[in-house]
Amino acid sequence: MSNILKKRIMRRVYTVYALRKVLSRTAFKVYTAVALLFGIKTFIHVAAVAENMPDFNNLSGLYNFSLHAVVNTGVAVQFIVFGVTALAIWTMRDVVKNIFAHKIQGRMSIQ
Repeated sequence: MSNILKKRIMRRVYTVYALRKVLSRTAFKVYTAVALLFGIKTFIHVAAVAENMPDFNNLSGLYNFSLHAVVNTGVAVQFIVFGVTALAIWTMRDVVKNIFAHKIQGRMSIQ
């Protein structure tokens, strides 16, 4: 009887562990990145965009090109651009937060 109970409890523990890994924040970011990359592959002709884009030295031209490219496309592409931007900001926020957390933690352990 106790062996059956132990197996049942451990099965639940493994299930909770697997769900926490699958539904973690990092996993959600990876799933979002994969979905956005698939959207870019499906909806955007990257070679044509790169061919029409001005040089990186011309910042005003690059800004105007990006603005007109986003405004004059379909809703799906606008959602993809917004999603990529939001994911980049979210990831950078977490990176900065982790850097400061480790710096503060490192200072506290030295003192």
